[in-house]
Amino acid sequence: MKPGAVRITARDVVWRIINIIVSALWIVAAAFHFVDGTFQSAMPGIFLLVIGLASIVFEFWRPRMVLENCYFMWNFMGRGM
Repeated sequence: MKPGAVRITARDVVWRIINIIVSALWIVAAAFHFVDGTFQSAMPGIFLLVIGLASIVFEFWRPRMVLENCYFMWNFMGRGM
């Protein structure tokens, strides 16, 4: 193992898969907000879309700045509460 490398356990892989599934559901929910076609229904859809895409991106790529300043995004209590 390289120095500074992080060991990924089976539990971490399961949580990443669950996070990706939930993020995909956010994106599907965002698509339903655009069906109505009004600005008031599209705004929550835009927010859901951005958060869903960001969550999927952060499962594969974790920039140092986000890890240092937004650590709550990587634990259950931070995302869930």
